[in-house]
Amino acid sequence: MSVFQRMLNTQALMFIYVVTGIIMAKTKILKHEGRSSFINLLLDITLPCMILNSFNVEIGLDELIAAGEIMIISTVCVIIAWITGKIFWRNQSTERKAVLEFSTLFSNAGNAGLPIVASVFGTQGVFYASFYLLPVRVLIWTVGLSLFVDEKDFKKRMMILLKTPSLLVVFIGIALMFMPFKLPLVLSTAIKNIGDMTGPLSMMIIGAALGESNLREAFDIDAFKLTFVRLVVQPLIFLFIFRSLGVQDILWQVTVTLTAMPAAANTEIIAEMYGKDYKFAARCVVVSTIISLVSVPILTLLF
Repeated sequence: MSVFQRMLNTQALMFIYVVTGIIMAKTKILKHEGRSSFINLLLDITLPCMILNSFNVEIGLDELIAAGEIMIISTVCVIIAWITGKIFWRNQSTERKAVLEFSTLFSNAGNAGLPIVASVFGTQGVFYASFYLLPVRVLIWTVGLSLFVDEKDFKKRMMILLKTPSLLVVFIGIALMFMPFKLPLVLSTAIKNIGDMTGPLSMMIIGAALGESNLREAFDIDAFKLTFVRLVVQPLIFLFIFRSLGVQDILWQVTVTLTAMPAAANTEIIAEMYGKDYKFAARCVVVSTIISLVSVPILTLLF
């Protein structure tokens, strides 16, 4: 089965999960105040388990070298995205510019991207994606926050970063790779099964958020411009660069898939926290999420 067919099947599944989430929100099965508990379950339990499971495999020197390579690729992607954001959004108002630049820099690679990578590229894909996200997670709470705040509270940002479960389990996973033993079968099976919940859960949460949104308000021209840059311009730039450089197929394919994800889900939360245009941020997340269900499979025709 081709990457396009796997991605199409995966996005079809994700669409069903999203619709399920919309139905849950519309019928009040999942209320707004209860959604935060599901988000915590995703971020603190299922996503870390999925990442940890990707490290519970036999890893050779070639895989470790590739992991280092994809961290370099990730850093290069953020630098290019930073330049792209400065070019595209230089004439925007201060409130919108912060949202647009942040959304250009950071995609929903963790919540939405990892489950998709897991479905399309398997455990090996998640392994590489976890290393790709290492620099990204550091930069979100440093470079990313600097777009919203004037003061440089470095210590506070580092504490937030170090308490992120999905970052901590990467280091735990790296330690496990060098241990002379493997996790007991029962424990590794439990971790895998819990991690497998991440895809459906993340998409249902996104669907619930869409179900609560007023889609008429989502038709904001700047949100569509951001979506075009986020889902089309940047992935194509990265595809051209890393494919031309002869980067290993799975590395550039995972990279392009993660960079083709919609605007980061926490964009709205951070914008509201620091007094920026959080309603506009919500529109960017909603529009890019809906369109990504179609754009990502189309993009993989180039794989």
